[in-house]
Amino acid sequence: MNGFVLAAGFGKRMGSLTENTPKPLLKIQSITVLDYALYLLHSWKIKNIWINTHYLGQKISNHLKKFSGLSLTVSHESNEILGTAGGIRTALPDDETDPILLINPDTLFFPNSDFSPKYRLPNQSKIHLYLLPIPDGQTYTKISISNDQTLTFGEGNFYYIGLSVLDPICLRHLEKNRYYDLSDTFKECAKKGEITGEIFQGEVLDLGTKDLWESYQSKDVFGNKLPMIQEFLNRFKMT
Repeated sequence: MNGFVLAAGFGKRMGSLTENTPKPLLKIQSITVLDYALYLLHSWKIKNIWINTHYLGQKISNHLKKFSGLSLTVSHESNEILGTAGGIRTALPDDETDPILLINPDTLFFPNSDFSPKYRLPNQSKIHLYLLPIPDGQTYTKISISNDQTLTFGEGNFYYIGLSVLDPICLRHLEKNRYYDLSDTFKECAKKGEITGEIFQGEVLDLGTKDLWESYQSKDVFGNKLPMIQEFLNRFKMT
């Protein structure tokens, strides 16, 4: 299985924090959220990793050049942002058939020790989403899970956390270098019964706004994972 880090954004939601730094390079406990995503993908034995960029994309590219021993490919969306589905479709080779683990670095994932992503999609499934119960007061898109793991959007008590496995064939009909939203692909697959999901075994930390980000700056976010993350960076990243 391969991996894809969704790192293309407009650089607006975080206000002054991203005036000179793209959000994927913002740090918590000296660890950039992009580096943490790479750490997780490596720990899950992902072979090849694509990263799409837009706002201050050259800084992300320069940062990734410091890594050695990982198969990383940057896809820069220079003129117009391509959206989640458009960015993936444009970056991946036309003949790519291995499942792709999508990870959104806006969220920090803390899986249980026995968690590993699905390396094979369930029968008839083109996309497999990881979900959690909707927190009180939040307005995420509602998702329900049936007994056979198929999903229905617009009802239910769960939400998509930003981690999923995708068969790249389901995007093959899209034109490259055009804007497409992955949520539309999710809903199309749901109508065909081709999207499945399960409850994520672990916890997540949403870093989607400036207020949320600043609220975690004084906390021990990574806990006992921090030495393992630093060991990963010492092994693969040049200072």
